[in-house]
Amino acid sequence: MTGGLSGRRILIPRGGAWGERVRAEVERRGATGVIAPLIESRPPRDLAARDAAFAALAAGEYAWVFITSAATVEQLVAQRVSIPIGTRIAAVGRPTARAVADAGFEVEFVPVGTSSATNMIAQWCAGRSPRSTGRCLVLRSDLAMAVISDELELQGYEVDVCIAYRTVGVDLTPEIAEEVRTGRIDTVLLTSLSVGRELRRQVGIPGHEVFIASIGPGTTRDAEKLGYTVHHTAHSQSVDALIAELDARPAPEDSP
Repeated sequence: MTGGLSGRRILIPRGGAWGERVRAEVERRGATGVIAPLIESRPPRDLAARDAAFAALAAGEYAWVFITSAATVEQLVAQRVSIPIGTRIAAVGRPTARAVADAGFEVEFVPVGTSSATNMIAQWCAGRSPRSTGRCLVLRSDLAMAVISDELELQGYEVDVCIAYRTVGVDLTPEIAEEVRTGRIDTVLLTSLSVGRELRRQVGIPGHEVFIASIGPGTTRDAEKLGYTVHHTAHSQSVDALIAELDARPAPEDSP
């Protein structure tokens, strides 16, 4: 009996090192990974504000920096920002923490359980107070909600927000779009609301022959609002967990 990914042709909706890593993992499990970015990260529109925040971070002006995605780490690396030892790093989840570690920085705090801004800030605030904590910096995308910074401000922390990057859509090639429409690509990894929006814009809602796999409950809720039928949702906001769970499912020929 083979795993649930064996023989599948899987759309991987982001490129770069992340996409290559995901493709290697699904192909190790017997699938074919098709890297076809639907979104990509680009510098923010306000470069001066970003550069000022990055300079302040490198100068040690923050006690804590909150990093909410691997894309944020990519921007820090691209701008050659060095986070000083005295600045503590909070990462939204294990995948982001791994990206931070791969960039050469040490992560001080990672929340237990679901990788989400809400879970992160609730756990981080437990047992801490503004009087014993210095200035904080929240790095996020232009599309992310201000969950972390709003809660920090509400509780009286001194906090700055930096839009580190913006997320833009990427057009699929006509060939890849047609493979999704026809079901030749039979599995799609939905890794964010932005990916779901782009897929719907370019391809529409795939037919029943295309298996939609979501990275977490929040993404599933967003996808269902867009009209998708999600066939599997990872228990934690992690592409590694999603791949492992998909492979643990019965292969199509083994299903009743």
